[in-house]
Amino acid sequence: MDKYLAAFIDEFGQTTSPHSAAPDVLEKFGGRLPSRLLEYWKELGFSGFSDGMFWITNPDDYESAIEEWIGDTPIMEEDAYYVIGRSGFGDLYLWGEKNGHKYTINPANGWILQRGEGRESQIDEGGADKAISVFFSVNDKFLCDVQGTTASSDRGPLFSHAVAKFGPLAHDEVFAFEPAPVLGGSERLDRIAKRNIHVYLSLLAQASEREILTPRALRKKAFG
Repeated sequence: MDKYLAAFIDEFGQTTSPHSAAPDVLEKFGGRLPSRLLEYWKELGFSGFSDGMFWITNPDDYESAIEEWIGDTPIMEEDAYYVIGRSGFGDLYLWGEKNGHKYTINPANGWILQRGEGRESQIDEGGADKAISVFFSVNDKFLCDVQGTTASSDRGPLFSHAVAKFGPLAHDEVFAFEPAPVLGGSERLDRIAKRNIHVYLSLLAQASEREILTPRALRKKAFG
């Protein structure tokens, strides 16, 4: 285990829902995704951490989500993108063969979030392994959680409260807000339900107006 993956484990702990990566999947994505990511797959599999707060994902399982969320946007023409991770609230972390981690899909709000300008120059110079290592090492529980209204009407992180109420997430489950904020709902504990993530992603892709937001546009939306 390298220092980057060790930092990830220090933050999220050992897997709470182990799923090994099949050899044919490792072979399929060899040459497309960083070799270090495939090493992480061999070591950790497509597993969940912290009761499902973060998942390392098999890109094959999210091909339809990629098509539904960005298939008709200019993003699809930029690069070949894969879902390499997701949060317990359904955020999808995309990895591009050329750009690395440039976009995150936030389905609850109907957002496709651009995370800077990508890592094209670093990857061009043979730095794909370092880029993927950094992606894991800088991820943390705060980024994977949602700040909302708890049962006591206080505002704070919701994931642990949802786990206490519904139990940990399985590999195909998500904590969904009903209705989702993009459809007029709110990020409240009493609006959370446990749902199938693939159905959830598909329904919101069809029902919501998707927005592509740069960091500046997101700040403007948040703070006016």
